Amino acid sequence: MTESSAVDLLMQEHRVILEVVKGLEAIARRLRDEGARVDTTLLEEAVRFMSDYADRFHHAKEEDLLFPSLVAHGVPLHGCPIDALLHEHRRGRELVAEIAARIGGLAERDPDSGLPLAAAIDALVELYTNHVWKEDVMVFPMVERLLPAEERTRLDAQSGAVAESFAPGMQARFEDFARCFTAATAKG
Repeated sequence: MTESSAVDLLMQEHRVILEVVKGLEAIARRLRDEGARVDTTLLEEAVRFMSDYADRFHHAKEEDLLFPSLVAHGVPLHGCPIDALLHEHRRGRELVAEIAARIGGLAERDPDSGLPLAAAIDALVELYTNHVWKEDVMVFPMVERLLPAEERTRLDAQSGAVAESFAPGMQARFEDFARCFTAATAKG
């Protein structure tokens, strides 16, 4: 694989996503601490990141390009690993929606809103931590073994086209957000 292969780029995107997940984990810890306050605007930005970058940008490349290519080369769609990963993508969307819905209670200073929000964040953290490991360690190595070189080249080109279809600089803005979010949430 080349430095800019589709799989390499997906793995780089995983690192960016995990930065935000780490920041969300810190927010969940603060929510569980009695009297701790969190910046709801920052949390809303993290929700946007998870919806736009993790799902619409990253998962779309997996669901629309990588997984169909693996299926076309003998990996069953139903069963492990693809069906399980698609289920986790759907579960991630559900959890992001739940977090978004629960931020309102926190903004309104509802004393009972922190723990359910922390629980939803904890579930998202666990999901993404395990999901990224499965893809990096189990699925992505299959690409090299199962897909012919010309198919990998086609995936590389298509993955680049997906990135170019988003607003110019979008990926860099989200990567900058991930770094800033991690730093902001580490301060407490």
